[in-house]
Amino acid sequence: MKVGTSEGARMKITDVKVTVITAETPFGGPPGRSFANLVQVFTDQGIEGDYLAGGGRSSGRGLAETIVNSVKPMIVGRDPLDREAIWHNLVDRGANMGGISMNAVGAIDVCLWDIGGKAAGVPVYKLLGGYRDRVRAYASLIQHDSPKEYADYCVELQKRGYTAAKLHLRGGPESNLVDCRTVREAVGPTFTLMLDVNCRYDRREALWIGRELEKINYYWYEEPLVNTDIDGYKELCRQLDIPVAATETLYYANPQHFVPYLKEPVADILRTDAERGITLAKKVSDLCDAFNVKCELHGWGCACCQFANLQVAGACRNSDFFEKMEPGELYDACVKDTVQIDKEGYVHLPTKPGLGVELDFAEIKKRTVFST
Repeated sequence: MKVGTSEGARMKITDVKVTVITAETPFGGPPGRSFANLVQVFTDQGIEGDYLAGGGRSSGRGLAETIVNSVKPMIVGRDPLDREAIWHNLVDRGANMGGISMNAVGAIDVCLWDIGGKAAGVPVYKLLGGYRDRVRAYASLIQHDSPKEYADYCVELQKRGYTAAKLHLRGGPESNLVDCRTVREAVGPTFTLMLDVNCRYDRREALWIGRELEKINYYWYEEPLVNTDIDGYKELCRQLDIPVAATETLYYANPQHFVPYLKEPVADILRTDAERGITLAKKVSDLCDAFNVKCELHGWGCACCQFANLQVAGACRNSDFFEKMEPGELYDACVKDTVQIDKEGYVHLPTKPGLGVELDFAEIKKRTVFST
């Protein structure tokens, strides 16, 4: 892949292509019915931006058609280094009016940052204003069938070097509490644990579980309520000592939509991710920093999405963790670079220019079902 531009030359976007491929279960849905989208932005200087975005349970063509039919005409001919102008243009004329999804805006935005890093010969986090070159990781678990399975797997992760993990649980509050207690007993008192509820509790359940999590020293309590229940979150934060995290599932286009969660405050930790774009993730992180609030990046998804989040984390001071998906092999299809922890439980920022991940185009070709 070409890296670096001719001095003084101005790049232009020449084409945008999207390839729909079959993907693994973590992209959403059972094997064989899940999809991902390879988004590619090409330039007249031979530097291209590549990003593999999740396609979910649909055919994957929705994102592809949105990008090719709506986004491509808006950016072809423009300078890919004008990321801020293009982002505002896509958001103001597209996403804010309901015509373009934030996933489509985000995929293009990541590609443009990839181009920018390759053109400058540096990783994206350096363009963003590098703050650190390693971040403490927590293992973000898929759902298991029993408390013992959760506990055994967390012990295995602990032996591999992890110092923290987050649970995603099935069932209701009572069974969830059994899972949480069992894992705590298995890993001991110093291992950091979090619980992600995915917005499934009512207010009474959320308060009860929160108080129980405090007793067993959980580090944070994520999305116990639907994010639209702002009053519920205010009251929960008032009554609990455990930090409450929210906003992961708010797929708004404008950082201003996060302000109500910061002014009261409504939550102790806000969540966003680079799936909606590196530009948005950095803006939200900086906004949180202005309010002295933590912004923890949501890392669920394929390797490219995880690399994009890692690049943002490398440029921010107000996050403590990188969310590393486990089992990692379920998320690493079609890439030659993967995010790995070191012996102290940290992940290191990529050193390659751009996003820092090399795609396996031979494997992508085998999985291709549709190309624009």
